[in-house]
Parts: sequence; structure tokens; C-alpha cells
Amino acid sequence: MTDANDSPKLPARVGKSSGAGKKSKALDLIRAATPARLLADGLRRADLLTAAIAPQQRPRLVFAFDATASREPAWDTAREVTDALFTALPGQLDVALAVHGGGRVHTFTGFSSDARLFRDQAAAVHCQAGGTALVNLMEQVRTHAGFKMLLYIGDCFEEAPAAALEQADALRLRGVRAILFHDASTGDQKARDVFEEIARRTGGACLDF
Repeated sequence: MTDANDSPKLPARVGKSSGAGKKSKALDLIRAATPARLLADGLRRADLLTAAIAPQQRPRLVFAFDATASREPAWDTAREVTDALFTALPGQLDVALAVHGGGRVHTFTGFSSDARLFRDQAAAVHCQAGGTALVNLMEQVRTHAGFKMLLYIGDCFEEAPAAALEQADALRLRGVRAILFHDASTGDQKARDVFEEIARRTGGACLDF
């Protein structure tokens, strides 16, 4: 077990900012994770034809939420952030919704660029009392291929930090970055520390929600 004094230095916390600033930061990171397009310069005609008919992988994002009972007051705000992402990247992003509540991951949808469908799916989710299940959610996220970004909104963390950091290392090996929005209204400092370390290990960011 690693001694607390030998733990990796945590990144500087991102201070509170305007909603627009937080959304802009998240969008910049998402855009940076999208696959580069093939350039025509220097390619042979056969290569261009192959590129034209080959299926292009669309950028994918997993949008994950903590829907335990403590999150209920901020649930509407979480859906507003979702709407902002679809508005800023219309038709350019395939998103899956993942939700944990009641001590388990109870929702993991398919990927879709249909903003209306996603909003309907999010609206159907209700907060449930029970412990957090971020570790299990991260483990399930790893079973899905073709995406480079996990966006998570949560306020508490009631699991083993070592298990979460193990999953963070596994995501990093797959090239997946995590952006975590921390709702500090519950005052859970443990959650903040774990979220920041997950962000550091995956090359993502931890922002105030």
C-alpha cells in the first residue's frame, strides 16, 4: 500500500468560474480528442478512393452522472450542461448516457447523435438513494470501444480510492481522458481529491460544477 506521503502530487484545483467558462473548457478538451481527418495532399488516387469509401469513425463521448439521492437538487442543471454540448457540437458527436444510482450502474445507453433522444433518456432518469458506483461505471466504460472522452458529474465518492485509480490507469492505457465536474455542495473533500487524481492520471480535468 502506498504511503500517503508518497502519493503523486495532485494538480492545482480549478477555481469556480462562470457556467460558460466551464462549458468552454470541457468543449475544448472534447474537440482535442476527436480523430483527425485524412488529408488529400500526397495521397495516391487509390488511397483517396479507399479513404472515401471506408467508414469514418465519429468522435464518441460517454456522458456519465451520479444520480444518487444527494444529486437530485442539481439534476436539472446537469441536463442543461448536456444540452449545451449538443448545441455546441451539432451532429458531430455520438454520445452514450451512463448513470449510477442506488449503489449500481442502472443505465448505459447506446451511442447516438440525436440530441432529442438523449434529452429524453436523461429526463427519464430519477435519482435513487444508495452508495456511489463510480468504480463499476468506469469498469463498464472500458468495455466500449471507439471513444476518447469520459465526462462525469458527481458530488460524492464512497468507494475505495485505489479501485478508482486502478480504473483510471486502465482508461489512460486506452487513450481515454476523463473530465470530472465536482458538485461541491455536499462538502465531500474525499470526492474532490479522488476526482482530481483520476483527471491527472488520464490527462483530463477536474472542474467545479
